[in-house]
Parts: sequence; structure tokens; C-alpha cells
Amino acid sequence: MALKNGDFVLVNYTLWAIEDGEERIIDTTREEVAVKHNIYDARKRYGATLVVIGKTSLLPAVEKALSEMDVGEKKVIIAEPSEAFGERDERLVLRLPKKTLLQRGIRPAVGLELEVGGRRGVITKVTERFVYVDLNHPLAGKRIKIELEVTRKIEDPAEKVKYLASKWIGIPEGEVKVELSNGEALVKLPPSVLGVSDLEARLARFISDVAELVSDVKKVTVKFTVNLEEARGALEGEKEKEEKREAGEAGGAEGSGEGSEASGGAKEAKPQGGAEEASGS
Repeated sequence: MALKNGDFVLVNYTLWAIEDGEERIIDTTREEVAVKHNIYDARKRYGATLVVIGKTSLLPAVEKALSEMDVGEKKVIIAEPSEAFGERDERLVLRLPKKTLLQRGIRPAVGLELEVGGRRGVITKVTERFVYVDLNHPLAGKRIKIELEVTRKIEDPAEKVKYLASKWIGIPEGEVKVELSNGEALVKLPPSVLGVSDLEARLARFISDVAELVSDVKKVTVKFTVNLEEARGALEGEKEKEEKREAGEAGGAEGSGEGSEASGGAKEAKPQGGAEEASGS
């Protein structure tokens, strides 16, 4: 039976950009595929991703394909630009005065990403007076080949909450523990998430999705438990490493006066060179 709106499913995908009749892999949820095609990113969490049919923001072609699929099914589709990342719009290539960026402390270079008017763009050209910033999506105007596989459907409300927490907070689902009783969900998160800079905003999105998408849950409690003995041990370990590092740096400075002086001169020269380059522009 085909999937319907509101279904929680785990989906594997691989994307290729089709350019001049050739296919170039650009993204995948499969770690082995990423390694094979030299696009592996150690910062990325690989594995099937959560999709809530009709609710998750997807490429139009992917959303249509999933609505026709069932659990365990695989499909390969070709998406035209209008059903993928959109048509390319030359009006989104902006010309900015170079001196304006320099005044903001930005040293323009081809390939540098920056935000203009709330949109992310990339610098494609730098001249003596102007900088050209392309606000189009990098894949705009390209046909996209998409391989999809629906690996599993999630039915249990507690597991739905767990996957939503994993998605929004950015941690593996195995690190999230959820206890659900009489409509009340207790979500236990590891203390490591306390280091997430935008944790409050992430938690707000998580709570919002639970309220909208998991009708069985009426109340959510989020709990962090910190083992202070472990925390103290970690702090002592970091303090010891810092003391050893400082002792090593002091020894190196005493043992090589000429090297220290030369290094100090290089540091002095760097900001001067940058200032001269900016004013020379």
C-alpha cells in the first residue's frame, strides 16, 4: 500500500547531477557510497533519514515519488530542474562594490560564500572594482538523478519522538531515550548536547514537530543528567593537558630566542600586509 500523508518513514537516497550527458554524484545517505565516490564527509551522520510524508520539505520530484512508494521499495527517477533545485535565474547574480565588502572586513575571493539580503551566495568573479555574487542554488538549472529506498515505516509514537529529537538536535537516535506513558513523553538526552550553541532553538523546533505530528503525545519533558564525578575528571584531565602544553611552549621559547623573535616579526607583518592590500585595492 502506498505511503500517505503523516507517515513516518526512513529513506535512503543518492543524488547525481547530470551535466553534458555525464553523471556526477553530489550527495548520499549511504556511507559506503560516499567513500567509494570520494565525497565522504566525517562531519555528516550517514544512514537512512527521517521523512514525514507531506510534512518534510522535499524536492517536488522526491515528494511525488515517495507518495507512490511502499516500504522496502526502491526507485530511480530523473528530475528536471523545475522539479529539483529550480531553474537558473541570472537576475540572482548580483554585482557589489568591492570596497563595500572590504569595509565589512570581507576579503573577496572566488568560491567564498557569504550572505546577501538574507540569502546565501557564492562569489563567482572578482574585478578591480566589483564582486559578483551568485545567489542561485549551486544545482539550479541542472537535471538530477535520484535513487530512493524506503527502508522502514515508524509506527510507535515513542520512536517517532526519538527520531524527531535526533533530527532536530543533531545526535544519533541511539543517544536519545524516550519513555511514553499516558500521553506523557520523557525524553532523555545525553549531557553532550549542552554544548550545542543553538540548543534552545533546536528544542523549540523539536517540540513544535511533536505537537503537530505525534497526536498520541500530550506532554513532553526533556531531561539532561550530568555525572559530576565524570565532569570533574574530564576537567582535571583538560587542566593537566593545558599545563603540559604551556610548559612545552615556555621551554621552546627559552630554547630558541632567534626563532621566537622571527616568529614575532611574521605576526607583525601579517596585519600590515593585509592593510596594504586592502588600501591598494
